[in-house]
Amino acid sequence: MQGNDTDEKGSFASIQGDSNNKKEKFTTTPVSIVVPSLKLLDKMKDAISILDAFQVPYSIAIAAAHRAPRKTMKLVSDLETNGTEVIIAGGAGSAHLPGMLASLTTITIIGVPLRGDSLDGVDSLYSIVQMPRGVPVGTMGIDSSYNAGIFACQILSLKYPHLKQKMVEYKRILEKEVEAEDAQLSNDANKQKGKYSKV
Repeated sequence: MQGNDTDEKGSFASIQGDSNNKKEKFTTTPVSIVVPSLKLLDKMKDAISILDAFQVPYSIAIAAAHRAPRKTMKLVSDLETNGTEVIIAGGAGSAHLPGMLASLTTITIIGVPLRGDSLDGVDSLYSIVQMPRGVPVGTMGIDSSYNAGIFACQILSLKYPHLKQKMVEYKRILEKEVEAEDAQLSNDANKQKGKYSKV
């Protein structure tokens, strides 16, 4: 499954540029999003939105470390053949999928621990972050697929200059958002003198 429709609004408009040149800048599909079920795929929508906003082509696949190990091994082989450079893998519960992928490939793995039916996602976090020596997984916070998308773009920006420029612009957007909130705080402080003061 391929995706490239843009869901992010407003603040990402300035980093999208000319979508007609997207295929010329990426000769492969550099990112793959892998989750064990359709239910968990919905929890990865923020990563999908980020990749769309940065116009990074991606694929999506369902694979499971425990329930479909042979399918997972074949998926890794296919991704290597297709030139995938970063895999964003989500998992809940024992969450072994990101670690299994990391054991099978040299492709960079970004793990996203997801909240399941128990332990509020802490079990998933520990399962992904506590990888054995020599088999690392870059682990995000619980349900932090947004940061996984950003992290994937940062990794790819080391290779793709046009994406580096978009990352620089994204950092400027973040700074402007903080400046706007600080200006709003100053305005509110002036309206309510005596209640609080801005540092």
